[in-house]
Amino acid sequence: MAQGTIPFLGTFLTELVMLDTAMKDHVDGNLVNCEKITKEAKVLQEIQLFQVAASKYNFQREEKVEVWFHSREWLSENESYNLSCLLEPRQRRDSSTLRNRKISS
Repeated sequence: MAQGTIPFLGTFLTELVMLDTAMKDHVDGNLVNCEKITKEAKVLQEIQLFQVAASKYNFQREEKVEVWFHSREWLSENESYNLSCLLEPRQRRDSSTLRNRKISS
């Protein structure tokens, strides 16, 4: 039986955002930044490799868990957001800061 890990997709997405933020799309005027594209392609290849590996997993349905899951009353997106802000208040950040760094570098 094949065994392995299932990575958190957010890790890969964070890496892609960081690459996008840290590296320019173009260098020396109007030339495409091949280094950036290569690094992004490596991240996407890793995701694809995990997708292939995950297709080999055979999960068994657990009826008790399924019944429990469907019997829950779930919070709306707005309720979840408000609760999240109560538990971990937002810090003031200028959302354009990252984008400005990329443009100016």
